[in-house]
Amino acid sequence: MEEVIKQIVDAEKAAEGRIEKAKEEAKQIVLKAREEAKAIERQIIEEAEKKGALLIEEKKREGEKEASLILKQGDEELDELKARAVENFERAIDAGIKLVRGS
Repeated sequence: MEEVIKQIVDAEKAAEGRIEKAKEEAKQIVLKAREEAKAIERQIIEEAEKKGALLIEEKKREGEKEASLILKQGDEELDELKARAVENFERAIDAGIKLVRGS
């Protein structure tokens, strides 16, 4: 009987040892999963930041191109207005000269 009790106690101790080992393994699995999740999160954030920077740069280039086009159009309009102003000024001078000469 004593031997049976000893075997039961030994079996309980062995079971407790296995339970503790399983708990430690589970804890390590959870820690590893957290580390992997954080690594994945960092990777996702880095990729999003890179994509965001590229998108910002692309939109900046588009904005600069559009601004350049607007400036070019403005310069063309300005040149046209200058030409018309010179033409009108020359006509006004001609009209003034005709008035002075009495023609």
